[in-house]
Amino acid sequence: MAAVESAEHLKPSIFESTATKEPLSTYLGLSFAVFLGLLPRASLTSLSTLQARNRALSLKLFQAEEQLRFMRSRRTEDSKANARVVEIFASHRNGWQQEEKRLIQQIEASAEEIERLKSRTSDLERSEADLRSRVEELQREVSERDEMIGFMSRRFGGGEEEEEFEKEVEIQSEYGGSDLLRIGKVRFKQGLDSVPEVCPTERNGGDSDELADLYSHFNGYARDFASPLAYKAWMERPITGQDLPYESPESMYHVKHYVSRRESPWKVDGESTGVSLKLKLLEQELLNLEKVWKGELSRVPSLMRKQAKRYQALAGKIDDLCKRMQASDPCDPTLSSEFRTQRQTEFLLETFRLQQRATETGQKLASIQAEAMKSQLNNELGGSESHATSRKSLDSIRNNFKEIQRNQEIWLARIMGDVEGILARDGASRVRDYYISGYPPLM
Repeated sequence: MAAVESAEHLKPSIFESTATKEPLSTYLGLSFAVFLGLLPRASLTSLSTLQARNRALSLKLFQAEEQLRFMRSRRTEDSKANARVVEIFASHRNGWQQEEKRLIQQIEASAEEIERLKSRTSDLERSEADLRSRVEELQREVSERDEMIGFMSRRFGGGEEEEEFEKEVEIQSEYGGSDLLRIGKVRFKQGLDSVPEVCPTERNGGDSDELADLYSHFNGYARDFASPLAYKAWMERPITGQDLPYESPESMYHVKHYVSRRESPWKVDGESTGVSLKLKLLEQELLNLEKVWKGELSRVPSLMRKQAKRYQALAGKIDDLCKRMQASDPCDPTLSSEFRTQRQTEFLLETFRLQQRATETGQKLASIQAEAMKSQLNNELGGSESHATSRKSLDSIRNNFKEIQRNQEIWLARIMGDVEGILARDGASRVRDYYISGYPPLM
């Protein structure tokens, strides 16, 4: 609005200036024409130079105006770029401020959590101290009770037992009558060294059950001094799985050498399984095959030698596993069941890995046999003179490889089955310990 008002105020002044400029320009033009007419002829020669200088100055003025215009445009662009940079920086600064606030809040929350955890830790320490003090008190009470029980047992075991027993019978006579009193008197008269020929409970018939129940009620030994009929009924109650055969493996460890069974596979070495002998024969046959195919370009002998080395390495690993299993006998009664189970589980996993390796070795053997058949076919088609000898050698090597593969797989399968049987037996034994035991322990 202010710019519009200023423009309206300037309009009359502009009209006035144009009215005054027209006579002024006319005057200047006439005076300049008179000046040119009055100039001497000698000065006309310098007029061209002045015009040339005027043109040069006009060109420089134009160039300066162009540079000024370019600088103004550059400055406008720079100002726009600076404004954009300021906006970007402001947005980044806002993001930084928000991130800073979030981190500060997180630090405060973490500090509060630390304080809460410290307070909880102090509470737990106090509760632990209280529990420790309570445990000490309970241990002290238990020790005092043990001392009291020992003292009372010593008193009842010595000469004062008769007096205590007589007092007890006198108290029970108020509730049990003359029959219960007669029990105490008979025991008192007969003494502790001798036992009467006929027990009073046998003479009283059916009343003995009531007397025994009453006596057990006052002494607190309900299970030990219960009536025979009641205890017999409790013993003859139906129990699930009571008649199942139960035999703990720990009870059979000392007779393990007297059980007639086959030798454990992990107690057999490579010589007993025939793997070592087959490997030696295979080595000799590979040497013969290399002699036969000495001048021929074939990869079969080298592949077969690598396969033989694989079987040798696998046999060595199986032998090492058997030696370690022999060093830690699973039937040793001195080992705990947990340690025994852990060791057998480790052996089972290692046997499984060796079995996988044996399977991979068998797959490689199949590819090598295919390569050997292809090479043998090429030799026969090429008319080689030694194809009969090479065929016989290859057949023998192929059979030895199959026998070695089969023996190692059977060896590993027997080891795995034996270890799984030991683990299953121990697991079933522990299950029977927990679920098949017919009678609860008498306290």
